Amino acid sequence: MDTPNTLHTIIQLLEVAYINLIILVVSAVFGLLLGALLTMFKIKKIPVLKQLVGTFSSFARSVPIIIQLFIVYYALPPIAAQFGIDINNLGASVAATFALTMYHGGYLTEVFRAAYISVEKGQHEAADSFGYPPVKKFFRIILPQVIPVALPGWGNALVHLTHDTSLVFALGVIDLMGRADLISASSYGVNQVQIYIIVALLYCLITFMTDWMVRLFEKKNRKYKLDTGLKAGGI
Repeated sequence: MDTPNTLHTIIQLLEVAYINLIILVVSAVFGLLLGALLTMFKIKKIPVLKQLVGTFSSFARSVPIIIQLFIVYYALPPIAAQFGIDINNLGASVAATFALTMYHGGYLTEVFRAAYISVEKGQHEAADSFGYPPVKKFFRIILPQVIPVALPGWGNALVHLTHDTSLVFALGVIDLMGRADLISASSYGVNQVQIYIIVALLYCLITFMTDWMVRLFEKKNRKYKLDTGLKAGGI
């Protein structure tokens, strides 16, 4: 029976921590882009697309993420095969990243939509009266007001996403939780509490880094005036 000491356990866990970080970063980036795209479809009220986005967002926010992981990894390949698409060799890490991206994007769709509609109608009318083209109006007037409102919700979504990466081991990914299970099994459960406390502390560290990044964005964003959407120095 192998009874690992604390230092050895930490080293073993750190060896696979990068897998959680890669899945987290990729899912967060592509989920952010997906959420922004879906929000645009919903705000512009594009026929059919608006209904599809609403259904997708509700599904992503309503179905437990562990079930979404299973759907992508086990159910998606045979469904895709019906359309002549072969993804039977889809790796567990790729499937997990894809599922978390879809989940994060669906969640952020409502965060961004709520932030967008919080901008007063008068701000849109004022920008139009100045003759701003749509793109300039969005980036110059609307976006600086959307960002401060969306940041807290985005930060919470990142924290949830960080926690959800702990479930990817259910697909066979040897991440922090997967390695912790293997270490625990190799010692027949000896020091099991110690192992999972270390995992918990590592997740606390990752969550702290995520929260610090969001707070940094909030500080950077304070150079904008929330009431006008213009920089503190004027237009």
